[in-house]
Amino acid sequence: MKGIESQTCLRFVPRTTERDYITLFKGPGCYSAVGRMGNAQPLSLGDGCVFRGTIIHELLHAVGFYHEHSRSDRDQYINVFLQNVDPRSVSQFQRLEPWQNRLISPFDYDSVMLYGSSAFARGPGLSTMLAKDGARLAEVFDKKDMDASDARRVNVLYHCSLNGQSNTKNKKTRPSVP
Repeated sequence: MKGIESQTCLRFVPRTTERDYITLFKGPGCYSAVGRMGNAQPLSLGDGCVFRGTIIHELLHAVGFYHEHSRSDRDQYINVFLQNVDPRSVSQFQRLEPWQNRLISPFDYDSVMLYGSSAFARGPGLSTMLAKDGARLAEVFDKKDMDASDARRVNVLYHCSLNGQSNTKNKKTRPSVP
């Protein structure tokens, strides 16, 4: 949480009486719905999910961010090989329609929201996606933090000022956690 707070105006606070909040739990895998769901929003950090990059990835889902590889313009930047994806995980690679996403900045190969080349592969040695320009796609768990583009997107979406401080016109920048 501190990784997000240090670069944005978002603040995660212990829940008191907030109606909407994020509840962290150890479930089967790493997941969160995208954006505010209303009431308790589950965010699972199960076995294998306790890497800094993975935690930030799931928190960014909770505050409204889709995968970088789901962007409507992704086919200009990456090749996705659905035939290599475990059938149970194909939804993780679904491309959004232009009306479903807001492209705040160019495609970011280093985004904490971008899976690595072999994420959810149906077998060893298979690539599920590759960068068209040959860039290395690091696994989320290998990423240590948001990059500058991730932080900029949060700051734009939440109307933060350029230095990551809260904009006085928008006071709803404090997701609460239990």
